[in-house]
Amino acid sequence: MNDKHDPDFPVLENKWEITNVSDRLREAVLAAGGNKAVAEKSGVPLSTLNTYISGRDMRASAATKLAFACNVSLSWLLLGHDTDEPPPKISPSQSYSLPVPANDVAYIDYYNVAASAGYGICADAGVKPEKVAVSLAFLKGDLGLDPNCALMLETSGDSMEPTLRSGDRLLVDTRRRHILDGVHVLVVNGGLLVKRLSSEPSGKICIASDNQLYKEFLTDASRFHWGEPDGGEAITIIGRVAYRLQAMS
Repeated sequence: MNDKHDPDFPVLENKWEITNVSDRLREAVLAAGGNKAVAEKSGVPLSTLNTYISGRDMRASAATKLAFACNVSLSWLLLGHDTDEPPPKISPSQSYSLPVPANDVAYIDYYNVAASAGYGICADAGVKPEKVAVSLAFLKGDLGLDPNCALMLETSGDSMEPTLRSGDRLLVDTRRRHILDGVHVLVVNGGLLVKRLSSEPSGKICIASDNQLYKEFLTDASRFHWGEPDGGEAITIIGRVAYRLQAMS
């Protein structure tokens, strides 16, 4: 058997033993289809990705995007191993624009269900979340989110295009807010939806899609509440969509 390998990407016997962040990134990028494919999928410019592979320190937000694009955990990419242990806290004064520190990892719930950007899918109350690693500095510094009040899920359908596309991963802020404006994840009549909410002068709430092919509708603000779905006529707010991770076609 003739073993010929790309000289730019040496074959490594065990990726879990790679000790250098840039080497782990090189390994992950190769497995995910190469530099160009990963750059397109992650939204990280190809030139920037190449500098990270060559050894330049990564920004927290870029590391998060590249981990998702390569289908590896952020903790493995940054630390060299996966762990269920909660990471130590970092100082609030630490700048998120500095090189990614080893303890810059938060673990949030990821639900393997899709919030339908369409007519809704069943909200299965029995779905158990997994834990995914996300940059703590990215959550707190870039997005202003509390890791204890954040979750991730996917969207499905076309009613929120062009803002959201089917397959996008959404970071959702579950902290309660008094003003219902912006894109939210909802449970309506047992269906899990992602829709844009806006308060009307009449006191009603408009539930709308960004795709003009779908009709908007008005309903009483009294129907909305935060928390777990309880059936009936109530509309349950799961949280506000704070960020999307969009796959590149």
